[in-house]
Amino acid sequence: MQNDIIIELVVSHKIKSEVRTDVGTSMPEGVRLFAWVRAIRWFGWGFGESLLPIFILSFSHTFAEAGLFSSTVEIVSLMSLPIIGTWADRVPAKRLVLWSLILYPFVGLGYLLAGIFGLAVFVVLARAVNGFTWELENVGVATYYRRVIDKRSIAASFGYLDTWTNLAWIAAAIMGMFLISFMPIHYLLFAIAPFSIVAYFIALKAPKDPMASDGEVKQPIIYSFGKSLKAWRTWKANFWLLGIIVFFSSIISAFTSFFIPITAYLAGANLPMVVLLGIFGALPALFGYILGRIADRRNRYILIALSLFCVAIIAVWLAAIHAYWLKLSAVFLLGIILELLYVVQSSLITTLGPAETFGRRGSAFESVSTLGDLVAPLILGVALDVLGFSNVTFVIGAVAIVLAVTFLLKRREA
Repeated sequence: MQNDIIIELVVSHKIKSEVRTDVGTSMPEGVRLFAWVRAIRWFGWGFGESLLPIFILSFSHTFAEAGLFSSTVEIVSLMSLPIIGTWADRVPAKRLVLWSLILYPFVGLGYLLAGIFGLAVFVVLARAVNGFTWELENVGVATYYRRVIDKRSIAASFGYLDTWTNLAWIAAAIMGMFLISFMPIHYLLFAIAPFSIVAYFIALKAPKDPMASDGEVKQPIIYSFGKSLKAWRTWKANFWLLGIIVFFSSIISAFTSFFIPITAYLAGANLPMVVLLGIFGALPALFGYILGRIADRRNRYILIALSLFCVAIIAVWLAAIHAYWLKLSAVFLLGIILELLYVVQSSLITTLGPAETFGRRGSAFESVSTLGDLVAPLILGVALDVLGFSNVTFVIGAVAIVLAVTFLLKRREA
């Protein structure tokens, strides 16, 4: 009888533990606070971000030129990441997030001045500051999460972050659909500033994250660039394969969020319809927590392969049919695929090395992602000018199939 009671208590405790790990409210306080911090900041972005491609197009003459303006963010990001990654291993990640939120208001101010004076230089400045602030926040939040969350639920935690932040963005974007009839795009983009300030004061309340090392600075920060290059040279095949998927995800993302809205606008879609494309592209992130749970329990190489096969199918649809409703559907489906790839990548990056190098390893893969974000608008812009929309989508589909087959062959290693 006593043994039965003991067994029952053990089983009961195990069930309660599993329930606690499945519920977002049981996550550490800092994890939930930073999810709210990013949600508030993204709320400010949501009013006008989906119209950024059209805003940038107004300063451009070709797809390639628009891609160059868009890539300013990634150019600065790529230059900043080695230093930011080293900072993340030396100082509390919370500090990086606070630094970024102090600087974000200058992004909104830059877009406002660009719209008022009609000068492209303010667009470049806004996107340059955005490149630095985004990487500060992104590496900071990701490192904070990796330090405080159990590895068994890391993908679900990143999915939880994406779910709440994108819900806030979508709410603001819906408001922006109506506001665009009464005010110009640059006023909507200026909303970035006040909401970043609000997010800063909330971030101050987050607990300090534990550090794997004492944070002692042993070398000048300039050595960060050499360390990143050295880390890439020591990567094994699985690291490089993951890096290729990170890079390809950036290309799909640029195609979905930047060029599909532009082509829809040039084909006759009005500004609220362009905003609707942005909303449909963000909706899949609401399933981030669910997709994260799937990624934690399934073979991640198979998940990547299936996602890539779906990309190929959607690419064929887009090449064959140019209707607005199909672009709307494609943006939504590609958004689901990108969200799944994101949580899978976050999980693999976390588990492929020791905790002491979370910052450097995370920033190394973030550098690959940023490199993809940098060249994707340029490559796609030139390709669209030369080949046209249909041929570019066919090429994307073909590359997706090749990568999908590669990951299927590697599935037993996951």
